[in-house]
Amino acid sequence: FTPPSASPQSFDAENLFDFANSLFQGGDYLNAVHEYKRYLFLYPTADKNDLVQLSIAAAYQNAGRLQMAIEAYQTLIDTYPKSPFIEKARSNIAQCQLLQGDKATALPSLQQFLSDYPESELAPRAQFIIATILMENKAWASAAKAWQQVVIKYPQTPFGPISDRLSRTVQHGESLPRRSPTRAGMLSAVVPGLGQVYSGRFSDGVHSLWFVGATVGGTVYYMNQERYEVAIPLGVIGLFFYLSNIYGGVQSAKTFNLQQESNFLNEMRTQVYE
Repeated sequence: FTPPSASPQSFDAENLFDFANSLFQGGDYLNAVHEYKRYLFLYPTADKNDLVQLSIAAAYQNAGRLQMAIEAYQTLIDTYPKSPFIEKARSNIAQCQLLQGDKATALPSLQQFLSDYPESELAPRAQFIIATILMENKAWASAAKAWQQVVIKYPQTPFGPISDRLSRTVQHGESLPRRSPTRAGMLSAVVPGLGQVYSGRFSDGVHSLWFVGATVGGTVYYMNQERYEVAIPLGVIGLFFYLSNIYGGVQSAKTFNLQQESNFLNEMRTQVYE
């Protein structure tokens, strides 16, 4: 028996929608997409088509088809510009971009989202993620300011207290121990291995000093013996070791700086993910 207010078509539409939802809830996302698309094809003027399109995008996202999810969210935005799900779609586009590893695109997407929806319930999370992206880019001061914005604008949300702590901690990135690559190279030019020692690589410094010293000493010895057939090749080898030692001094300073930043970044990541 069909009630007077419902048509057989609307009954079939609800069944199809419920079936697609059951596939989604069961984790069978791609088959759910197929059924949602069937719904849109059969009922192109249904009231809940924007919700169905959102579900298609979410199913793609859950299935790891991130680019297809982005395209599906964009279809929702373009096709249903007055839908209440636009806000969610735009937030999720940025999330998909971030999951793709495209921080350069995700960051402006999130910033635009905040500009358009500053009072959204998703805004605190978006601002927190912006700060996290800046942290990953090692823009310590910018990350601190971004987290401070969470504290100022959304202090009562779960993101407020942790953002306050992170904003203070991340500023320490500006004062990490550093070594000058130029100075390290100059030190290694004056005394082979000294640039490596300056950067905390004592054993490398000793090896550089030994190799350069041994080849230079051997070159001088054979020159004094007028054995140029040995002295010249040995001198070329010594020059190679000497130049390599300077290059190694520069690289050791760069490695030191990168290691300091990496260690600090890992500490910050631990706090963020906890």
